[in-house]
Amino acid sequence: MAAYYIQSLFIFYAIFSLLGGLAASVYFSRLDSSARYWVVGALLAGVTAWATVFRNDLPLLWSYSIPIGLTGMSHMLMGLGIARLYDKGPQHWRLLGLALGTVVFIAAMEWSRLHAGPEMTLLLSGGCFGVTSLWGAYFAHAHYKQSANRFSMHMCWVMAVMGLIHLMRTQGFVTGWGLNTFGQEAWSYGIWTSAFLAGTLRYFVYIGMRVQEQADERLKVMTALVREEEGRRVVNRLAQQDRQHSLGVMSASFAHELNQPLAAILNYTELLQHQQKSGQWDAQMNQQVLDDIIHNSIRAGDIIRRIRNFIQPESLKKELVDLRAVIDEVCALVEPEARRGNTEIIKPLLPNTPIWVLGDAVQLSQVLFNVVRNAMESVEKVKTRNIRLDIRRENREILIEVHDTGPGLSEEAAEQAGDPFYTTKISGLGMGLSISKTILAQFNGRLSLHNTENGACARIALPFAQVI
Repeated sequence: MAAYYIQSLFIFYAIFSLLGGLAASVYFSRLDSSARYWVVGALLAGVTAWATVFRNDLPLLWSYSIPIGLTGMSHMLMGLGIARLYDKGPQHWRLLGLALGTVVFIAAMEWSRLHAGPEMTLLLSGGCFGVTSLWGAYFAHAHYKQSANRFSMHMCWVMAVMGLIHLMRTQGFVTGWGLNTFGQEAWSYGIWTSAFLAGTLRYFVYIGMRVQEQADERLKVMTALVREEEGRRVVNRLAQQDRQHSLGVMSASFAHELNQPLAAILNYTELLQHQQKSGQWDAQMNQQVLDDIIHNSIRAGDIIRRIRNFIQPESLKKELVDLRAVIDEVCALVEPEARRGNTEIIKPLLPNTPIWVLGDAVQLSQVLFNVVRNAMESVEKVKTRNIRLDIRRENREILIEVHDTGPGLSEEAAEQAGDPFYTTKISGLGMGLSISKTILAQFNGRLSLHNTENGACARIALPFAQVI
């Protein structure tokens, strides 16, 4: 078998290494650290293979010792490229150690070539290529365990086989086989053919790894979006059920509140009917009665509108909301029950200009409604039943605080209030404040509770929306 064929293998390997590095650099037009290491390693492997081809024409330092050292370095760089897929930490010390180790190894190779003979240089080169290839296989296996990328396992096997092939070359230290790189024996031809096939296959497998990684990343993003959307739907359904439950609890108060204007309308209508039958028609008095009927009809309509707006199911919106309207709406909703419980609701002095936040008006009303309702329940068993609402801007946030004169929160309640299914009420499910926290989180807001000197305080914080 002619030595030319071994040199041909080096030529083909050099070409494929250069093409493999260029292909990776073109495919990954924006090179991350993994691709940078891999591309540099592949190009370095191609250049050193070309230098080896001209070993008979170049000084042996430049065609033997240095190329062997840089080839080992290229294997290490490709291994680091695989490691960077999951290890994003700093690599300065690894790179510095790799550079120093390469210089030391080149010096050892050159000394062995000059003083120790071909057996020692074969042992060093075969051991270097074998160990560095197995090192890359280790990183590929670690990436597979973390990502389940099937191409990572393929890379592990390819690099492991390549490493074992190079380690098999070291038997020449004992048997004398393969001492001449361009030897004509079948052993040299078979070893280099197998090594170069495995080395070339690496470049295809690496691109497969990255393509699979990108596909997995897109799948993760899509899965996260689907879960987020499904979570939003669940929150909306829970929020609607919570609103329905809250209005169900307050139904007696709403019925009483609605009964007043309806009863007044009935009385005024009977009065008009009586006047018509008796013939005692007083135009001025009738006009006053009609005005009262209209006033009470509007009052009843407002009550029904507030209930309908609060309970109707709608998709989540993210739009500009004036918190002044939210406070007015919630205070009007809780007013009937507050009157029945002899609880005074003290509204804040609202400015004349809008207080804008980004959110959903219905869901933000639900949050404030839940907080005020909790405050009303906390003052049921105390003598002084006051609930005070404050609103102010602090830095880039709008803060709404609901103060009550209740007994305050226990240490456990202060820590766990808002957790799902945690409640201090015998008949409660513990979902009101939990849903409120989830709603606020959708708008980058938060809910916190703490004790004050006179009771407890619930604080709602929302980012202020600057309207130009």
